[in-house]
Amino acid sequence: MVQANSIHSTTQEFLDIYDIVSDILILKDGSASLILGVDAVNFGLLAEAEQDAIIYSYAGLLNSLNYPVQILIVSKTKDVSNYLKSLEDQENNSLNENKKKQVREYRQFVSELIRERNVLDKKFYAVVPASALELGLLSAQSVIPGVKPKAIGNFDKSVVLDKAITNLYPKRDHLIAQFARIGLYARQLSTQEIVQLFYVSYNPEATEGQEITDSNSYATALVKTVQKGAQMVNATTPNNPGADTTAANTGTVAPTNTAPTATTPPVAPTAPTPIIPTPVPTTPVSNPVPSAVPA
Repeated sequence: MVQANSIHSTTQEFLDIYDIVSDILILKDGSASLILGVDAVNFGLLAEAEQDAIIYSYAGLLNSLNYPVQILIVSKTKDVSNYLKSLEDQENNSLNENKKKQVREYRQFVSELIRERNVLDKKFYAVVPASALELGLLSAQSVIPGVKPKAIGNFDKSVVLDKAITNLYPKRDHLIAQFARIGLYARQLSTQEIVQLFYVSYNPEATEGQEITDSNSYATALVKTVQKGAQMVNATTPNNPGADTTAANTGTVAPTNTAPTATTPPVAPTAPTPIIPTPVPTTPVSNPVPSAVPA
């Protein structure tokens, strides 16, 4: 028995994320952020002079910032299933027995190494935020303690996106240039990569061996309009179980689950009356001969 006052809630209500669009992360409080993926450098293998140069360059990067930046380090278990599958394919396709043996031994070594110890994969990110006050969406009085801030529903998402791009892109270009001075390559994450990052963060155990599909395929049109002659017909594919799913593509009207109606039985067609053409004389006759002579 279901109670009348049951609580209906979703996970999205407990997240601060409102939307991810055009490689920009929009939060519910009207703020926005972009994420840069940064490569790593093995600092311990560098010479002392090279280490000093990187330290001074990093100090110059920090001194050049006049806006907040968040540095995020994500560590997770390395997924080598695709790598082991490629080794197995090389082993099966190899015609040289010695090479096949070496690949098989190496594949077994990697499998045992992963099984005995945890091989971690570390990725580094730099997050550049922009608050709603910085974007010009809120007034100075709204940040006073005790005043409830506005939600994203009070703003137009396109306006927030335009202001975020104008505010964040110069900061992004500045950071990429400063990271290049250190010898690190940085780039902005795409929408699909941001979705993958947050999905792995919130589902660390359920993402092993899984891939997130393209975010462009998440939403599809439920009702499509097809044109047949001068008449417009709506063909609903998922909600009408009796509808033909090819109706929107072929331009035909999808059948519906309606009860059959009584119709008048068809009348058998009658044989057509043959039409004998009348010959027309080509030469006029002055004295026609009678067809019958009296006895």
